[in-house]
Amino acid sequence: MSNAFTQLSDGFANAVDTAAQSVVQVHSHRRPMAGIVFDTGLVMAPARAIGDDTAVVRRPDGQTTEGQVLGFSSSHGIAVIRAPGLSAGAPKAAAEPRVGSLAVAVGRTWSGGIMALVTNVAVVGGPLRTGRASSIDRVIRIAMAPHGAVTGGALVDGEGGWLGFVTGAAIRGTAVVLPSAIALAAAKQIVERGGERQGFLGISTLPVKVSERQRAEAADTHGLLITGVSPSSPADGAGLLVGDVITAFSGEPLSDPEVLLTLLRGDRIGKPVTLRVVRGTEQKDVSVTVGERSSRRD
Repeated sequence: MSNAFTQLSDGFANAVDTAAQSVVQVHSHRRPMAGIVFDTGLVMAPARAIGDDTAVVRRPDGQTTEGQVLGFSSSHGIAVIRAPGLSAGAPKAAAEPRVGSLAVAVGRTWSGGIMALVTNVAVVGGPLRTGRASSIDRVIRIAMAPHGAVTGGALVDGEGGWLGFVTGAAIRGTAVVLPSAIALAAAKQIVERGGERQGFLGISTLPVKVSERQRAEAADTHGLLITGVSPSSPADGAGLLVGDVITAFSGEPLSDPEVLLTLLRGDRIGKPVTLRVVRGTEQKDVSVTVGERSSRRD
């Protein structure tokens, strides 16, 4: 007859086996990290693991496939990759854990093997500010420092229920985990907005705070300052200038260059979009037809 320790150990091992079916490894131009298959052919992975428009995904069976990076959510630190041959869906989401609950962080080692770290939930709370004008409503913190092998992996409970997406961020030595519902919503939003082609305007930008005198709308507290305009680019043809501040893209506020990159993906290419622009103290709407480029890093 097994004792309580053996039963607990077997329970965690079974939970890891369940989660491992949805945890993959992602290789781009940077250090490989884990990722989670959240739908057929779709993987969420740490945005900082991605260095190009493509990424190699190593499946649980050890086989690899090249995937297309669909886009990013800079505020959540998530990228989404579309990769053929991935049929597993997301692990079954679990209810929000209680502080003190035991959990397992499941990821992939450098060689692609499964890795699991038993920990406990240290904090459940929020919101967590992630930028000048962005925050995450709810986060989980676990009693361990970030570890490269489990970054991008799944935090699961003792029954294999999916608690969240393990990020590489830390607060006072505790790793930050995005609750499964928040991570899934962010990933689905990337899929809805993204696509397999990258659009461009031909500008370089920096995030800035907009003064009250320059705000066209109450929401225009931040924007993207244009620091460069490429000759003969869509932005150049539309009359955009160095020093202009873009505060909205088709009505959506802008505060981060990565958000602009995501909005320029997919079916935006070849179509006009409206930018709300501040030039000095004048606000105006500028129509720009989105162009296409071959690489996000060009």
